[in-house]
Amino acid sequence: MPAISIITTVYDAKDYLPLTVKSILAQSFRDFELILVEDGSPNGCGELCDELAKTDPRIRVVHKKNGGPASAANAGLDAAKGRYISYVDSDDLLHPDFLKTLYDAIQKEGAQLASCAALCVDENGQLRPGEEVRAAEDLLGVQDGIRQFYDILRDKGMYGMVTWNKLYDARLFENVRHDESMFYGDDANIMDKIYPGHRMVCTNEPLYYYRERSGSMTSVRFSPRVLDNLRLYGGWVDFFACRPDERELAFRSVARYWEVFYLYYTHAASCKALTPEVKGLFAGHLKKLRSVLPRILKNPFVPRFEKLRAVLFCLSPALCYKLAAVRGSLAKGS
Repeated sequence: MPAISIITTVYDAKDYLPLTVKSILAQSFRDFELILVEDGSPNGCGELCDELAKTDPRIRVVHKKNGGPASAANAGLDAAKGRYISYVDSDDLLHPDFLKTLYDAIQKEGAQLASCAALCVDENGQLRPGEEVRAAEDLLGVQDGIRQFYDILRDKGMYGMVTWNKLYDARLFENVRHDESMFYGDDANIMDKIYPGHRMVCTNEPLYYYRERSGSMTSVRFSPRVLDNLRLYGGWVDFFACRPDERELAFRSVARYWEVFYLYYTHAASCKALTPEVKGLFAGHLKKLRSVLPRILKNPFVPRFEKLRAVLFCLSPALCYKLAAVRGSLAKGS
């Protein structure tokens, strides 16, 4: 049994996958298996995965019908044999000591998770300054994993939200799988299930390189699928509402939910993407927002003006946006 199972889901990544696999095989920590989950990609990714598997016995390929990123990640978990799990996206790169550093940290501290900082590279593999994924100083070291929600909800960061900068004890996934009904937020939706009560070692040593490329899920403009994130943040509102020992995070989850909701609505409106379909999707989520409005109004992390905006938005999102647009136009003209 390998010490670590690396799960790489593959769809439309033919131009980058060989480099990704090369960086994985170059790890100084050698006791791992690499599971390439080929998610029914139409552009030859399946054949490429099979060819790569011939180059190293540690590579296994899982072929499946296209079902989206969560479905592919779950297939990887089902196939994994390692004592620890790591995710590497199919167009990303690793520092040679990524696995060794996180594995050693877990062993030294008796922890269940470890994570590192990440640097952003462009389509050509060049670093993009200022787009690093790091955690605040008070979130580094050994802590209960639930504190990573301060990165997500207080600092609006990616460090605690993404799956790919981490190493996990495989037992954390015994009763946990990614929500296959979600396209966005499909990785982050597991965090409330694996963080609480587990020791986590966090470092800002940059050992992971994530790629931003045009046309990727993270670079496109507004898409109705992004509203999956409203389910994600709404779920965290419910999660922390049931944890009286995490009062601050409960408040912050509500504040962040409102912030994300309004951001998505204004983004859709400014992109002229408020089609009847999208309006219907927002209307469904609006019921949830209205139910937490009392918690927004009592929230110490929501400014007074935002509380007034939330009240108006719950009454009429369209009117709220129109007034904001008029106010913005007046401000530009003054």
